[in-house]
Amino acid sequence: MKQPWRKGEDLEMNNNWFRRLLLSYLPVFFIVTTILFIVFFQVFNEQNRKEALKANEFLGSQVMQYLDNSLRSIDFKVLREMLTNPSLKNYFANSPLDDVTAAIQAVGVMDELKLESPLIHSIYLVRDRDNTVLSNGKRIPLEDFPDAAFIKASRDHHVLRWEGARDFKAFPSQTPVRVMTLVRGESTGEDGLVVVNVDLPTVEKTILQMYDPNFTFVHVLNRAGEALWEPENPGKAGSAKLSKGEVFSEFTSSYGGWKVQTGLANGKVVKFALEFYTVWFAFAIVVVLIGVAWVIYVTRRNYKPIQQIVTLIQTVASQKKPGPERLQGNEFGFIQTTLESMIDQTRQYRQTYEENLILQKKYFFQELLEGKKAYDKEEFRAEMDKFHIPFLDSLDNRWTAAVVEMDRYRQFTEDYHEQDQSLLKFVLSTVLQETAQQAGTEVWAEWLSDRRLTAMLWVKENRPPGLFEQKLLSTYREWVEQNLGFTVTVGVGKQAEDLTGLRESLKEASHALAYKAALGCNRILPRSEVPDTNRDVYGFLQTISRLVQAMRLSEDEWEKHFDHLFQQMKSSVLSRQEIWNTMELLVQHYEREFGELSREYQELWADSLQELLKNLEDWETVEDLRRLCYESFRELAEKMGSMRHAKKNRTLILEIRRYVEENYSNPELSLTYLSEKFSINPKYLSKLFKEEIGDKFLDMLIRHRMEKAKQLMLETDKPIQEISEEVGYTNYNSFNRAFKNAVGVPPSDFRKQV
Repeated sequence: MKQPWRKGEDLEMNNNWFRRLLLSYLPVFFIVTTILFIVFFQVFNEQNRKEALKANEFLGSQVMQYLDNSLRSIDFKVLREMLTNPSLKNYFANSPLDDVTAAIQAVGVMDELKLESPLIHSIYLVRDRDNTVLSNGKRIPLEDFPDAAFIKASRDHHVLRWEGARDFKAFPSQTPVRVMTLVRGESTGEDGLVVVNVDLPTVEKTILQMYDPNFTFVHVLNRAGEALWEPENPGKAGSAKLSKGEVFSEFTSSYGGWKVQTGLANGKVVKFALEFYTVWFAFAIVVVLIGVAWVIYVTRRNYKPIQQIVTLIQTVASQKKPGPERLQGNEFGFIQTTLESMIDQTRQYRQTYEENLILQKKYFFQELLEGKKAYDKEEFRAEMDKFHIPFLDSLDNRWTAAVVEMDRYRQFTEDYHEQDQSLLKFVLSTVLQETAQQAGTEVWAEWLSDRRLTAMLWVKENRPPGLFEQKLLSTYREWVEQNLGFTVTVGVGKQAEDLTGLRESLKEASHALAYKAALGCNRILPRSEVPDTNRDVYGFLQTISRLVQAMRLSEDEWEKHFDHLFQQMKSSVLSRQEIWNTMELLVQHYEREFGELSREYQELWADSLQELLKNLEDWETVEDLRRLCYESFRELAEKMGSMRHAKKNRTLILEIRRYVEENYSNPELSLTYLSEKFSINPKYLSKLFKEEIGDKFLDMLIRHRMEKAKQLMLETDKPIQEISEEVGYTNYNSFNRAFKNAVGVPPSDFRKQV
């Protein structure tokens, strides 16, 4: 701790150093200013007036170029946004009149324009659809807007128009500001106007930096020939009073129509100074010599503190790193390098400290709730102060633990980018804290998992148990539902009076949240209101057994048992783990029953099970689980039914085919004959022949009879008439025609060829 005398000594030292710097450089400033003054008047006014004219022309062109470029750039940016920015088009033409989002987006475009162009004082939008003005983030009726008269006068001008200078104020109580105004019609001019006000004092200050008003004047005139500001009194814009002096150059802008005039000010003083050229010259030489001597003296005197600083830095550096250290560059470079190194180290240390503090805070929160360490009141208060958490006399109040879980988290991760996810989670935490503060209490919340925000809520003793927390968290839940693109479910534990009770309250909150699957999303689940589980294991086993048996036998009753199973789970109010255990029991029954079937059915179940498990990766309620399971079970039932039906049809067709091959000689053999024998519809039988054998029944029968006829003609000497009867043809002409169509030659010619 510094003593009073030491503090005064430091103050005196600082003042001495200030006076030394002031006395060191102030004379140099006057010397340089005097020399420049002499050189300016001697060289530019006496010896080369033409150079003065060129200088004024250059200054005038620079001022004109600056005005044209600056205002043209603003005009271009405004025009670019009007043509390409969908937010402006949406606000003027497409969005509803009361669309707040469109207004906010339009305000964002105006803010970006103001950031890109510092000369812009203000921007407002005039929308013709509802005759309103959007200014400073508010929509104001045109008749209530202070600049209404100017807007009405500008409605007929839909091309580029710069008005200046004029007084403008956005609010009636505001002091008017002198501005130049750009008016542009949106699109074709039928939707509204974009009005941009350029701050004239800012333009004036920028132009004043281009010249010395003591020797040169610059007049900027509008179309009416009035000065935009008074050069002799900077800051008083709009005065018609101009500096006296000869005008050396004049430029007229083809873009804005304004004029820029430049010349020398105070001409009489300059002429008087030129008459005493010899005196000025001698005085300049004396001043230069005095200035050189003074600079040498001051440099020698002021170098000693710098030398001491360098010596001190070298001493400290040599203590950290043995061995001599050479100076690289001059002393100031050495000091700058050392200071930059110290600043970088300090910044890195601060960043590391802040990151570690966040991790330590989360670790302390987790340690506090999981009961890894016991804290007394003083230790607890010290830790809370360390992390800047309101203490609120915590051990004399009550706590309630709550767990906020984001609903449909997988959909959330698919809809938002990682940066947006982090931002929305930060919003959830911040809104919870603000909601608690509005309710007169505090909350400490940390993200201990990806989808769960764990919170510790302070509750005063005079609050009714349970009601205060539910009301606060319901307000929070409703805000999230209304303002964000997702919902949350909150599990709430009972109030606790100490840390042990707080840890038990956290377990109760997590336990209550486990019943979200049965009770539904987007709600508050207090532990006291979660009913006890009524799980009838025997009833579940019966329903599962009936469901699997019906599925195995391809009965339509399986859907009734399926619906009954999920109705049982919902009415029994099972936790998520209990619901999952029931699903595992269902899968085990399926595997046992399908294990007794053929390999084809086992492979069919394996494929369905793999697809089912993939779908079950993301479900939150019983209804979600039912919807996912139903699709898999329905597809499995359809495939099993199709497989059974196909097997049955193929067995029947093979049996009929064997019968045809054995009884081909029967003349009465036909589709009608077979349909009566095997009790099947003739048309359906014909369709089955085509699907299973790939040929029509009649074609198959004729082909088989012709093969037998050729075999008999090759192996026996039986007459063709007899062979015709043996293969099922009572009419020889029919046989002859069928044989010729099938083989290509009549039966007699075939026998001769053989």
